[in-house]
Amino acid sequence: MMIKQYFLIPAFFFVLIPCNLWGQDYEVSFLGIPVVHVHIQPIPDEDPTRITYEYTARTNRFFSTIYRVNNRYRVTMDTSMSRIVFYEKEISQKNLQQSFSTLYNPEKIIYSTGEERIPEKNCHTMLSLILALTRISIPREFRVPVDIEGEYYEALMVPREKGRDILEWEILLFPEGGSPVLAETDLFTSRLADPEAKSFISIDKSSGRIVFARFTLSPHTLTARLLGDS
Repeated sequence: MMIKQYFLIPAFFFVLIPCNLWGQDYEVSFLGIPVVHVHIQPIPDEDPTRITYEYTARTNRFFSTIYRVNNRYRVTMDTSMSRIVFYEKEISQKNLQQSFSTLYNPEKIIYSTGEERIPEKNCHTMLSLILALTRISIPREFRVPVDIEGEYYEALMVPREKGRDILEWEILLFPEGGSPVLAETDLFTSRLADPEAKSFISIDKSSGRIVFARFTLSPHTLTARLLGDS
């Protein structure tokens, strides 16, 4: 069913939309119909050298009758947002109940499945990479290694000025090896590196907030828009 295949992809953006000092809410639409509400909230961390954000993605009342989702994701990074330190998710969707986490040490990556890998250099997940984009004030192309649950990619970030106030980033992923550590995963994660997918994140340069996101997996497009502060 097309709706089941694509509606969870919105979580890709909601999960990707960071807030600076307060909670923010986003409405995700598929085929012009609102389907998911996303809330992003910074979480206090006892370690002053780290920062943590939590993202929740829940289908609205109408769409929950078709494909219910209630997912939570947390990312912890160093305060410079140059690398991810810890990632975890709690997935509750129609076809999957799942808990998963990853510890990123400088010497090795440790997955909650028990697998360990040796990283070549500091890396990001997609969630931490999007957060890092909000810290960039000068538009420039750059590349960064990305880990998607055991599969490794090089992400090319391509900036485009959209008027005086908005900077749009296109995210392009190129495979670099590795293998999945999970037999199955939530739908948005499984679609992150689809070769036909196109991802765009728009940031307000004055506030550092993501105000709009667009994800296209031809011929379908999902959008997320900022609703306001909470």
